[in-house]
Amino acid sequence: MSNRGNRQSESVRAQRPERAPITFRKMKFDFEDRGFSKQWHDDNAFISYFWAALSAAFPPGETFFINSARNLRDQLDDEELKEEIAVFLLQEGHHTFQHRKFNTVVREQGFNMDRFEERFARQLDRARRFWGPMGQLAVTVALEHFTAGLARQYLSNPRVAKGAEPSVAALWSWHSAEEAEHKATCFDIYQQLGGSYLERVSLLPVSWALILTITLRNLFDMLQQDEKLLDLRDNLKGLRYLFGFRGLVTSMMPAFFAYLRPGFHPFDKDDSSMIAKWQQANARYLANPQINATAG
Repeated sequence: MSNRGNRQSESVRAQRPERAPITFRKMKFDFEDRGFSKQWHDDNAFISYFWAALSAAFPPGETFFINSARNLRDQLDDEELKEEIAVFLLQEGHHTFQHRKFNTVVREQGFNMDRFEERFARQLDRARRFWGPMGQLAVTVALEHFTAGLARQYLSNPRVAKGAEPSVAALWSWHSAEEAEHKATCFDIYQQLGGSYLERVSLLPVSWALILTITLRNLFDMLQQDEKLLDLRDNLKGLRYLFGFRGLVTSMMPAFFAYLRPGFHPFDKDDSSMIAKWQQANARYLANPQINATAG
């Protein structure tokens, strides 16, 4: 590795919290056996369908993330980061596996999850055609920052999961914990390979707009199909949940703007205590011994 590469690698590791393991966990959730109600989140269609609409992003999205990291892994000389990438790939693959189970339940409730997933897949295919490997990685870094912001809200703001069926909330809290763990993995690849600051920040609003716009379109279709579009009380509650004061999306905006800072690093925010608290509360869902890659 060049002296510049060595300095980048040392800088990346210096920014990490002391306790920042990337851990693969094989999970077993109750809903796999007994399903869940259609309005599983606080008996509210808007909020329940929002999470289902977002879940449609993960099978194509996680595949895109995996390929973005894998395509550039061999260009790295940092063996610690390569070890971390290996566990990142396992995590992302298992996220896809579990969300496919969640999406199957939603599909059995009568919603066209295949069409919803295809909307995300089409846009990601355009990104593959338009951008080369580093551009695709920049899109991945931007979307990973979105999921990391979502994760921080899910783990730190009790209002986000309040009223959710425990079996489904367990899926989302697990996914959140692992997104918080590996939130710097693709960012560190991008930095070590000399990724452009301008490309990184310019693709952030595009990527966030893409995932939010498609999710809301899927949500609209679900509400329309279930004849819930005119349910003003539920929909206003859902809009406040997303966009109101301390709403899920509005609370992510500080993270959006922090990303634009030239010296930004995902571990400027240390989520390790939230992850440890999550693991202690959710150990019963673990289905296997854990595989760790400890960075630092």
